[in-house]
This record gives sequence, structure tokens and C-alpha cells, in this order.
Amino acid sequence: MRVIHRGHCSVLEVGGHLDFITAPTLTDHIDTLWEPSAGPRLVLELSQLTFYDSTALGVLAHTLQRVQATPTSRLLLAGVPDGLRHLLERTGLLAHFGLRDSTEQAVADLLSA
Repeated sequence: MRVIHRGHCSVLEVGGHLDFITAPTLTDHIDTLWEPSAGPRLVLELSQLTFYDSTALGVLAHTLQRVQATPTSRLLLAGVPDGLRHLLERTGLLAHFGLRDSTEQAVADLLSA
């Protein structure tokens, strides 16, 4: 995982496996990005994920709850793999996330809002 700061927006690149072993690391990164600001603008870049399980859905749902509890925050998902997109759709979570095809598009949208 890698964090890139672009203006007032943070991009968290998540690759490899997102499962019960790696989920705490992702949650820690998200927590760190939340602390300095009352309303972060965050892009989760997911195109490099090679494996994910239900734990990934839990982390995304938890992050969504944080966004909804902080009205000034914004979250977009970029590069969501087809399989994960399908899981989000089947669970009803997809409708609650903003999705963009690329990180550049997500960052531009967050910075222009």
C-alpha cells in the first residue's frame, strides 16, 4: 500500500491481497489519513488487487460509514476490478460509492468539488 498526496486529496493505492491478514493495514492507513483532517478527500485505487474476500467488503463498508459520518469528507473508488465491482453490486454497496475508471479522473473530480 502506498499513499500519494495530490493537493487536498490523498490517493491510497491498494494492491495484492485484501483479506483478513492485510485488512488491518488498510484500516490503519485510512485511520491515519482521517486524523489530520475533519473531512478528507480520499481515492482508494484498487486496480492492482489480485485477491479479495468478504473482509474487503467489510473494510469498504466501514470506510463508507466514516465518510457518511463526516459530511465534509469525500471518497471515490478508482480502478475497481470487475469481480469486486460485482460483489459490491450483489451486496447493495455499489450504489453508495462513487466509482471512477482512473485515479486521475477521481482526483480531478475530488479537487473540483
